[in-house]
Amino acid sequence: MFALALILSLVGFIALLVALYVGSMVWAWVCVGIGVIGIALFVIDLIALKKR
Repeated sequence: MFALALILSLVGFIALLVALYVGSMVWAWVCVGIGVIGIALFVIDLIALKKR
């Protein structure tokens, strides 16, 4: 799941660059949504790792 969180952070960064280049608020919100999902996966992975 850590790799998936890293991939999501890369996709979120690309969406941020697109949002800045295009000037679209929709792309900015897509970036925020992807970032939230990536952070949630990272936290879930940390919690699962500490339980082991």
